[in-house]
Amino acid sequence: MLKTILFIAPDISVKGGISTVIKGLLGTALAQENKFYLVASHVDGSKARKYLQAVTGLLKTAYYLIFKQIDIIHIHGGDITSAKRKYFYFKMAKLFKCKIIYHMHGGSLLLQYQNTSAAWERCIRSLFEGSDFVILLSKRWLTQIKQIAPKSNVQVLYNAVKLPDANKKICRAKAGYINVTFLGLIADKKGIFDLIEVVSRLLKNGFNIHLTIGGNGNTGRLYKEIKSKGLQDNITYAGWIVGDDKDTLMRNTDIFVLPSYGEGMPMTILEAMSYAIPVIATNVGGIPELIKDGETGYLIEPGNLDQLLEKMKKLIEDENMRLSMGKKGIEAVEKDFSISEMANKIDEIYESLLS
Repeated sequence: MLKTILFIAPDISVKGGISTVIKGLLGTALAQENKFYLVASHVDGSKARKYLQAVTGLLKTAYYLIFKQIDIIHIHGGDITSAKRKYFYFKMAKLFKCKIIYHMHGGSLLLQYQNTSAAWERCIRSLFEGSDFVILLSKRWLTQIKQIAPKSNVQVLYNAVKLPDANKKICRAKAGYINVTFLGLIADKKGIFDLIEVVSRLLKNGFNIHLTIGGNGNTGRLYKEIKSKGLQDNITYAGWIVGDDKDTLMRNTDIFVLPSYGEGMPMTILEAMSYAIPVIATNVGGIPELIKDGETGYLIEPGNLDQLLEKMKKLIEDENMRLSMGKKGIEAVEKDFSISEMANKIDEIYESLLS
């Protein structure tokens, strides 16, 4: 049955996991067999540009709801600021009696909810309980959401990725050193400065490694940290990496590290696993549902530099372990985290709402 779906999400040019998911879904049968309209609720840039986009997005949504006979409005939300923005789209959809799905991507929302005003708590609760369906990325969130909004209709649906081209060559540990990669926001909460400190310690202990950092954020502090530790020859900042550049980087990566202090279901970890790269990450958010400790990678406590050092040493020294973990990682992605399977499950949700 042909369905008309209105996606409310950050613009696909926005740097982040939601945009990656949206682009992935639009390349599947889900988009080919249904009619999709996209409204950008947020863009990167100045405050004025973001405000203008928020207003424009609401006006476009009103237009589609009035003139396009929308069956389902599928809202993609991130952290608390994003949820507050999406509340206005939710209220508009309610006026038009549309079926509503709220797809929660933000790993920090539940913590931020505790620090927001009572008025916004009510609004967020209304957003969850008033939506016909709430999609969560992690089982860990299930209990927490039920505490906030006990009447919400929730289901866990993991993020997913498209598998890379299997015909292209993988080049691992070919340059005389181990290539380590970090992709994410350059900020304390992502643990990047913890990683730089551990890389410095490993180099002092005689380990031959090179760290490539991709992402955006506090680049001024990043350059300062690299220079102060004398790591200019051992750490490369590559900026925001996409497309062929990311593909090349991942094919040359031996170990992927994300020592974050808070996450939802990181797309970068799934991408690394899809390239058969062993992952070291923290035991936060939905990460333990992605990584099987000791099988597809290692889980550590956030901020525990000694643990991070120990696990990196293990993988640096043991090529067989790296290969074994990488193989099991790509098998896990093929089985549980493929974008086509995610699209099928979303379509089943659409069908159930309209049946």
